[in-house]
Amino acid sequence: MHRSVTKAKGNISSVFAQLGASRPEVDHARFLELKKSIVPKDTDVLRRAFDRLLERFETEASEIRSRGPDIVPQVSMEDIRANGGRIPEKLVPEVKKRGVVVIKNLVDPQVAAGYKESIQEYLRRHPNEVAGFPEDNPQVWELYWSRAQVEARSHPNFIYSTQAINRLWHSNSDTAPIDLTKNLTYCDRLRIRLPGDSKFALGGHVDGGSLERWEDPEYRACYTKILEGKWEEYDPYDVTHRITANMDLYNAPGGCSMFRLFQGWMAMSNIATGGGTLRACPLIKESTAYFMMKPLLGANLNKSEFMGAWPGRCQDITVADHPHIVDTMVSMPDVQAGDAVFWHCDTVHAVESTNAMKSDSSVLYIPSTPMCPKSSQYLLRQRLAFEKGLTPPDFPENHCEEHFDDRVKPSDLNEIQKLGMGFLPYPEDESNLTPGQLTAIREHNRIIASV
Repeated sequence: MHRSVTKAKGNISSVFAQLGASRPEVDHARFLELKKSIVPKDTDVLRRAFDRLLERFETEASEIRSRGPDIVPQVSMEDIRANGGRIPEKLVPEVKKRGVVVIKNLVDPQVAAGYKESIQEYLRRHPNEVAGFPEDNPQVWELYWSRAQVEARSHPNFIYSTQAINRLWHSNSDTAPIDLTKNLTYCDRLRIRLPGDSKFALGGHVDGGSLERWEDPEYRACYTKILEGKWEEYDPYDVTHRITANMDLYNAPGGCSMFRLFQGWMAMSNIATGGGTLRACPLIKESTAYFMMKPLLGANLNKSEFMGAWPGRCQDITVADHPHIVDTMVSMPDVQAGDAVFWHCDTVHAVESTNAMKSDSSVLYIPSTPMCPKSSQYLLRQRLAFEKGLTPPDFPENHCEEHFDDRVKPSDLNEIQKLGMGFLPYPEDESNLTPGQLTAIREHNRIIASV
């Protein structure tokens, strides 16, 4: 069933308490009861597990500090092609351990720079008509339907690279309704961060919901091994329960209704370390175990708060509550226009406090979102918004582009773009499909044909 709840107007600050969003009231009794219902009967199990986890952080921290940005795995688009559309085998263990990867040369630098120029011209044609953050000098723009964004999301290399990283995931069942070889189009914002900017200073956080990781039974099942104190056995790349998990119980202004395996951005400019770039904790299993277990330990168990998790907001990661995670975060290595960065949906990440470059730090936000019923359901809602020029349903309802004659319209799309946006069905007669893949395709085609 599609949610009919609307979202208020706003910008990217609407979802982050760090950028000014209010912290909603917490139902103290309900959350205390929730905590006590999910901890092991022997609460020392989690304490011992957390002690082992701190030892792991101590072991890993020295290498992370010494290598800095170089600890982030990098792979070229050429290497992915040479390996048949997969991440080279020698890199897979490191990419899966770190939860973040840079893909070099995803598109030609001139093509990427052209995207930025096109967007800037689009904005110049509509002065004072597009919302953004900060409001007095927007740099994170509430734009979704510019020609450059539509072209970047459907670039053959982007589709090819997301198929490669999607294959890092798996399901325990070949009947699970998901096709990791097909990436649907999720329409997100963009950033053109000006030299010297320090307002878009976004501290550590995790997207994809916050309280939902404990509160929604199916989402919580993703972390069963962690909550049993067996975090070493936790598999961050198992899609089994995530496919049907409810990651947005509170109609959050920044909630992602598609199943997003990896968040991502494509650089439209050269971005050096220190240039207002992404920061991430390169220990996906350990950082997830840390923020999932700590609210359930000792005295924390008798507090209703989940240490940075608030209804309808992302999960904040702070020095006060999560010092070991914050201490092991690193900035991305230097990238050039056309490179892309992808990070696991549970990765703790942040944005450098200042763009210290003398040039802008510009990216298109484009995630990896494979075909599954949850994603197909949102794709239909997104398509209906696109047809009218409205803001996609996951975002604040500014509808800035509704009356722009030069926005992209359905008639402008090519066949690949129509497929990704849910205007055309996928073939159901491919060879070697698993039962789960076939179910996902059939359900997708049924959903997009339902209106």
